[in-house]
Amino acid sequence: MSNKGKIRQSGFSLMELLVAVFILAIVVAGIFQQIEKAQSRYMVEDQKLDLTQQEREFIDQFARDLHQAGFPSIAEYGTPALGWNSHYVASGLWSLSDSSLAIEGDVDGDGVVDSVRYTYDDGSSWTGTGPNPCPCLRRSQLQKTIDDWPWNQAAPVYYTEVQNVIIPATTRPVFTAYKIDGSTVTLNSTPIVLGSGTAVDPTAKATLQSIKAIRITLTTQGKLKDPDVKKTIEVTMTGMARLPNN
Repeated sequence: MSNKGKIRQSGFSLMELLVAVFILAIVVAGIFQQIEKAQSRYMVEDQKLDLTQQEREFIDQFARDLHQAGFPSIAEYGTPALGWNSHYVASGLWSLSDSSLAIEGDVDGDGVVDSVRYTYDDGSSWTGTGPNPCPCLRRSQLQKTIDDWPWNQAAPVYYTEVQNVIIPATTRPVFTAYKIDGSTVTLNSTPIVLGSGTAVDPTAKATLQSIKAIRITLTTQGKLKDPDVKKTIEVTMTGMARLPNN
């Protein structure tokens, strides 16, 4: 009888086994919860990285374009016979609003003047058959092949450069212009255009030529939501480009 009692006392009771299983389940659930959280965090950070890289590449392109705006100028040829209506001469910055910009310059360094335009498209005018890529920022680059004023060149052919660009009411506009003393130039949705027809607008000319730097502000929105803040992922980046030839 004594040996049987000892054998009976050496095992686990059903209650003890259930408690052990319950504790183990809690530990395993906690581990899987942390793994799921880590995976979710990884996906969020990976998308932020993609958005940041997309914005950085676009801003680098924007800065390169503006550095070449206005080159070659009339002074390069040493003759007053050439004007901004010549395809040999770049007029530089000739149109600007808070969401659009147009320049002329040898942006590729190939000796050919290009007409380059940037514009924000909110997507409302999309008429394509595929998915609407906008709201987005779009860019057009065409050779200046017509001996005519910048605004009379061939119609721009835009390509989407950055998708899912949003302009929250609390943020700054896409483009902000600065004079040489650091003061800002008032911009709105109506572009300041160098001229029209066959004439240059003196007021617009003075305003545009006073601009020495332009800042671009991009806020792109991802497809995922950040589980920590319960909001869609957003990345904001700014860049400043000088106009050395303006």
